[in-house]
Amino acid sequence: MKLLICLDYSSFTDKILEFTKSLVAALKTAEITVLHIVDETLFFSTTGFEVQLGEMLNSESKELKEKCIQSLGKDTKYIEEYGIPKQVADEMLEQLDYDLLLVGSHGRTGIGSRLMGGFAEHVMRNSKKPVLFIRN
Repeated sequence: MKLLICLDYSSFTDKILEFTKSLVAALKTAEITVLHIVDETLFFSTTGFEVQLGEMLNSESKELKEKCIQSLGKDTKYIEEYGIPKQVADEMLEQLDYDLLLVGSHGRTGIGSRLMGGFAEHVMRNSKKPVLFIRN
């Protein structure tokens, strides 16, 4: 089975990686691709901190890649893309070969608990293949 995981670099990342590791163990064999999209809209500010922001996002992406390989194995394919996350996700979901897409959906309280995050909902509506949401 070919798994595609959309990850950001948040406190929820570890939980997604733990779940994926358990899923792979149960499947016995899986090809894993991690897609990390760096949101380019963050660079359109005029604060003067664009260089520092770019360095921080690059550093986080490297840490995320290391964490994925450490947790899921050295054969894990890691793809880093830059752009508007929903647009890049649409393009990549068309290009990549996968059987199941794993996406984190941050839990909310109250009325918001019935709603998914904007990216997760977008992926659910646009993926032509099965999607598994992982809640924190």
